[in-house]
Amino acid sequence: SIKETYVDKYGFTSREENRALSIKAVDFMIDALTRFVKNGSDIILEANFRTDELERIKTICDNGNAEVTLFVLRGDINVLYQRFLDRLPTRHKAHTSIGLEQSVDKFASYINELRNEDVVFLPIIINATELNQDEVLEKALNYLKK
Repeated sequence: SIKETYVDKYGFTSREENRALSIKAVDFMIDALTRFVKNGSDIILEANFRTDELERIKTICDNGNAEVTLFVLRGDINVLYQRFLDRLPTRHKAHTSIGLEQSVDKFASYINELRNEDVVFLPIIINATELNQDEVLEKALNYLKK
């Protein structure tokens, strides 16, 4: 929703401008994390974090003795691609800059690029192939309760 707010306020005319707004949104979240860690408060951050961003998060949390639980959602590429297509008509324009002509091969390439990123933390992997959004949340919450 942070990126959506930025797009509503500033707009974008290219993939590069949209990506810059993504970076600003993640920077905002990491700044908020710094404040939460200093106050000893819990926070949930959600994004497709890249290695450099996770390294920044790790540094902040290590310095503040904050515990991190990283959930990584995985799933069958074809199922994820169909979900992507199904969501396109209702997605905010902030999340559509990769183009509506996205082929399954380009989508798979993007997902595999993300999967090859170093996740810095020991992740909890949730296979979301056969789960809906509520079921994924329930799995994550159950893990945190343990």
